[in-house]
Amino acid sequence: MTPQGPTHNRAARRAQQRARRKPPRPLRRPQAVIVDPLTLLRPAAREQRDRVMARFLTALDAMVRGEHPGIDEWRDLSDAINTVETLCLHQHKLVPQEVMPTIDAAIKGMVEAAQRYKAGQGMRLSGEGLQALRDVLAIYEQCCEELTEHEMAQAQAETQRRVHALLRSKTKRPEVIEL
Repeated sequence: MTPQGPTHNRAARRAQQRARRKPPRPLRRPQAVIVDPLTLLRPAAREQRDRVMARFLTALDAMVRGEHPGIDEWRDLSDAINTVETLCLHQHKLVPQEVMPTIDAAIKGMVEAAQRYKAGQGMRLSGEGLQALRDVLAIYEQCCEELTEHEMAQAQAETQRRVHALLRSKTKRPEVIEL
């Protein structure tokens, strides 16, 4: 507005106001950036697979030897079991009739070990549970070698989503063990 009066009509004033406003910021959504598109087609690097398997085998060895295995070892082995279960039941990469009996036996062994741990005894595996866990780790290793890095990452992400959903649910299911 000038001292003599308004020099612009209403449309011009609104245009000036819009011009003075800051432009809206675009929404920032996390985007999955595939650095190397070949990860969709090939298995993970050998070093990466060896590192993952070493972590699982170290956890199993700690439970076998009784070198004070704790929650971290139990979680590592649970992650392996849950990921193989996801590959079998949810992503249909494995045959359920062949794999599920092994997974069920491994889960039973882990539940028994958790119950011993909560009772103040050491976290130990039974002979059947130990053999089932070894079989699950062999299946996991075979999946790492045969499936692509992307498929394994999807299985692990889906497993984490399922586990977190189970832990957040109001009614605790008996097959969910939380240490």
